[in-house]
Amino acid sequence: MLSDKIKEYLRDKTWSFNEITNITEVIDELADTTYGDLDAKSKVDLLWDVDIEQGLTFGQFFQALVKKTLKSEIAIIVKAELDSAIIEFKVNKNEVSERSVGGESHKERSTDEKSKDKQ
Repeated sequence: MLSDKIKEYLRDKTWSFNEITNITEVIDELADTTYGDLDAKSKVDLLWDVDIEQGLTFGQFFQALVKKTLKSEIAIIVKAELDSAIIEFKVNKNEVSERSVGGESHKERSTDEKSKDKQ
C-alpha cells in the first residue's frame, strides 16, 4: 500500500531533470507527502519492528509506555472512586462462629495462654 502510494506520486508529477537528479530532495518531498497521507495505525505499523536500542524494538517500547500510562490513568480513576466509596461491614450469622462474637472460651486453651512461638 505504501509502495503503491509512492509510485503513484512519482508517476503523477512531471519531474524536471534537475528535480529528479536531487534524490535527497525527492525523498524528503515524498516523505512529507506520504506522512500526511498515513493514519496513526499505519505510522505505528511502519515502526513496530524497528530497533530503537539494542534488544528493544519500537513495538516493545511503545507497548510498555502505553501500559505505564494506562496504569497511571487507572490508578487516578480508582483512587477517585475509592475516595468517595462507602465501606459497609455486615455480619452474617451463618459465617461467624459463636465463640468469636462473645461465646464461651475454648475449653482446651485459656485466653492468656502464650503460644509456642512467644515463650
